[in-house]
Amino acid sequence: MKGKLIRPAVVAVAIVGALAVAGGIAYATIPDASGVIHACYNKTGQGALRVIDTDKAQTCQSSEAPLNWSQTGPQGPQGPIGPTGATGPTGPSDVYSVDGYGAGFKSIPFQTLVTLATTTLPAGTYFVEAETEIRPTFYTNYFCDLADSANNEYQETRVTSSDWVTLPVQAVITLTNQDTVSFQCFADNAGNEAFNWQLSAIKIGEVHS
Repeated sequence: MKGKLIRPAVVAVAIVGALAVAGGIAYATIPDASGVIHACYNKTGQGALRVIDTDKAQTCQSSEAPLNWSQTGPQGPQGPIGPTGATGPTGPSDVYSVDGYGAGFKSIPFQTLVTLATTTLPAGTYFVEAETEIRPTFYTNYFCDLADSANNEYQETRVTSSDWVTLPVQAVITLTNQDTVSFQCFADNAGNEAFNWQLSAIKIGEVHS
């Protein structure tokens, strides 16, 4: 029995049809741009389900009801708060102080500059204040100031007294690099003693004139 001869034109039509179907699947937009999958299920009790491509104007038939769902489900409830983590290390302080209360006395000899307290400060701008009590033996002129390691003087207080006296000094000091700031005093007579000195510096924002 001789086989039937299949004409080339029929083969060509079949190939084109297969490519068209394949192309339709390749370009289907399921799910749609919003991530939603559109489908239709049969309402007659058979429950048949088919997926449609709404971007190609496909719709459900009268015997079908629409059914849509998303690839990503709805957001669930917020979970419980996790345990508190370990406390990190304490950062650097913005307050620096030296306290000489109860530390005895320091002698301020005749015309000798004596450093009562010194603190090292990182670069920055600081409000610095210092004070001391001085007991003189004669009617004396006193000079107390704040200075850095290069002996740049930021503020000086002058007092003349023959009795106990408190000398305060205050200044805003800006350091471009880490440096020391010292509280120092001078007397033009001998026999003077300084008590209860203190020096403190508080870091502040940049000061604009």
